[in-house]
Amino acid sequence: MKTKRKTLMFTSILFMAAIWAFIFIEKGTNLFKGYDLIIFILIVVLGVIALLSAVKKDKDEKEGIPIEDELSDQIKYKAGYYAFFISMYMWLFIFLFKEKFPDLETLLGGGILVSAAIFYFSKLVVKNQFNAK
Repeated sequence: MKTKRKTLMFTSILFMAAIWAFIFIEKGTNLFKGYDLIIFILIVVLGVIALLSAVKKDKDEKEGIPIEDELSDQIKYKAGYYAFFISMYMWLFIFLFKEKFPDLETLLGGGILVSAAIFYFSKLVVKNQFNAK
């Protein structure tokens, strides 16, 4: 199990690097302007969060701490519930201000990335609420 996760992390990092290299070769220096820069930064931040989460799971597994239990499942479900409703309003505002986006790919890509960021933020908030009680 440990080697599968590490192999998956390594191959996904290589795959993402290959995709970004291809995009950079296609677009050149025009990649880092406007909304594309914001989307790139958001992708990097979410990637770092996912990588740190995977490293923490590996560390917990080595220490013998269970990775998934009832409380963590409950936290994920509750965070997903809140993220879903917040994302509904986020998509409403994206479609209201769709003329501010340069093209459809930026609109959809940004919306999906913001939805993922909302889930991570709601998971952080829900986790802190469970720990506060």
